[in-house]
Amino acid sequence: MLVLCIAHKFNIPNMAELWVAFGTGQKFRLIPAHVIAEQLGRVKSAALPGFHAFTGCDTVSCINGRGKRTAWDTWLAYQEATRAFAHISLPVVFIPDDVSDIFERFVVLMYRRTSSNSTVNQERKELITSLNRSIDNIPPTSAALTQHVLRAAYQAGHCWGQALIGVVDLPSPDKWGWIRANDEWLPLWSLLSEASLACRELLRCGCKRQCSTACKCVKAKLPCTSLCLCLGDCRDDS
Repeated sequence: MLVLCIAHKFNIPNMAELWVAFGTGQKFRLIPAHVIAEQLGRVKSAALPGFHAFTGCDTVSCINGRGKRTAWDTWLAYQEATRAFAHISLPVVFIPDDVSDIFERFVVLMYRRTSSNSTVNQERKELITSLNRSIDNIPPTSAALTQHVLRAAYQAGHCWGQALIGVVDLPSPDKWGWIRANDEWLPLWSLLSEASLACRELLRCGCKRQCSTACKCVKAKLPCTSLCLCLGDCRDDS
């Protein structure tokens, strides 16, 4: 509610002050949404619903291992993200490629602020092969991020973006990162096949030099790939 008050403060005619009652008992307080909105400015305030939905809300999952504070700090460092958040904070027909590119770069920076990669797939590969990150500590795939952005756009733009309209016109969620199954809506996580089904052997070695008989891939009778530290270029065929 506070996010919506801040976002729509400038859209309510003759609204000098807008307060939000928060908490109960001794923790009760009044939050001046109009002050926060003025501090953020009209553009960033309008983009706040997109940021909130994208980084995790009741209907949209968060980015694994990255909370609101990390996301906020990333936004401060990457101001171009404001345009992407503002875009999905309004009812839109589709997500253009240039906006999708901004979201990919934003997620890359959430995981590694010094990265020069522009796509999450590039970052995933580098974090695994060169920096030895675990599979639980890397960004989502580009395919998964696409569905995540759609869900965030549906919530922030189509639902919250029409908060001042009495009767809203919501499109079907099936085009916005959701799938209908057994009379309920479930998140469509990705259009890619599940790794365990698409790749029976998901193995990588940590050989820094030419692979030998001690190589995990050699032992499994599998060729080294770009996931390996050797990048698949140092297989010992002797």
